[in-house]
Amino acid sequence: MNLAQMISAFRSEADDATEEYLWSEEEVIEFANDAEREACRRARLLRDSSTTAICQIAVTIGNPLLTLDDRVLFVRRAKLTSRTRVLFPRFLADMDEQVPGWEDQEGTVDSFLPDYETGKIRLFRKPEATDTVNLTVIRLPLADMADPEEDSPEISPAYHRSLVYWMLYRAYSKHDSETRNDKAAMENLAMFEQEFGKRSPAYDEQWIREQYIVDGYTGTT
Repeated sequence: MNLAQMISAFRSEADDATEEYLWSEEEVIEFANDAEREACRRARLLRDSSTTAICQIAVTIGNPLLTLDDRVLFVRRAKLTSRTRVLFPRFLADMDEQVPGWEDQEGTVDSFLPDYETGKIRLFRKPEATDTVNLTVIRLPLADMADPEEDSPEISPAYHRSLVYWMLYRAYSKHDSETRNDKAAMENLAMFEQEFGKRSPAYDEQWIREQYIVDGYTGTT
């Protein structure tokens, strides 16, 4: 489905197919973009190893701290271009206990810390040469949809129709006497969650991110 088809499906389901619309075009497009972001966050639908802006980070001499793109939800793998082996995860508490003075060490980079600073990863050791870190990540969509005829959700087409449930949930939750319908909102939320799962609390997501949980595996030193 493209964005226009999603809007059409929404208006058909919401009985809002004739002007004056209860929900403006701008509102419905915002609902559609929010639906895709929500689906990606819940079901981890977008795994990326090749988008340069997301998955490649330049490494400069002496700077071990690398900033992740805001669209990255979880790092799944990290590897330097110059090395054949992937970087393995270490954790701040373990480093402080086991490797005194580790923050000042320079030399071969063989690992990274996912829990050093929010929105960043930290290499161990400080790099002595320029390089590139190549990531595999779980992320949000690259861009919002805007053009109804040209734009489509980035997630698999198999899931496009189910995004409409979230659009309806948002629409029926609007604080307006003409549009608010708590029963319909909850019914559509339930259908959305049947496809994409319930939302993880922010503290759970942060814990998964910092503990480097990868398909049930926790990295260790």
